Amino acid sequence: MKTFQEFITEASGSERTSMEEFEKLVHKFLPYVFKELKIKTIPPLHFMNGDNGLHVKDVPGVTIVKNSGFSQVKGTFGQTSKKNRIVVNIENRQPLDALRTLAHELCHYHQHITGVHGTGETGSPTENEANARSAVMMRNFDAAYPEVFKMPPL
Repeated sequence: MKTFQEFITEASGSERTSMEEFEKLVHKFLPYVFKELKIKTIPPLHFMNGDNGLHVKDVPGVTIVKNSGFSQVKGTFGQTSKKNRIVVNIENRQPLDALRTLAHELCHYHQHITGVHGTGETGSPTENEANARSAVMMRNFDAAYPEVFKMPPL
């Protein structure tokens, strides 16, 4: 019997979704974010491989990184600071899962710009809101772009 890791490796093969392909996907996804959150803009987007994106100072902006070390250290795939610096790790993730994390963190951005700051605790009102709203965005996006389910991991 195969281990889960062997199954995943075999299933994904060597084919990967590139950072460029994911960037295009993000731009298709953003209208769903704007509609759900009723916002017109988000902080600037930066797409980086490796550690480069993790050395940016704590300034507003969304950094999409391919860096497994981030998740190992932080214990999460995404994080939003009180200064609205968002980091989302996409390495080895299915693109829809990475978009869900981006949507979740942009919900926290929306909370911050409207004066709502939570604790980040599991089950807290701000986390529950971010989970629910990001799920709505994903369901609407998934219905419009079902082919994304077939994309290989990043």
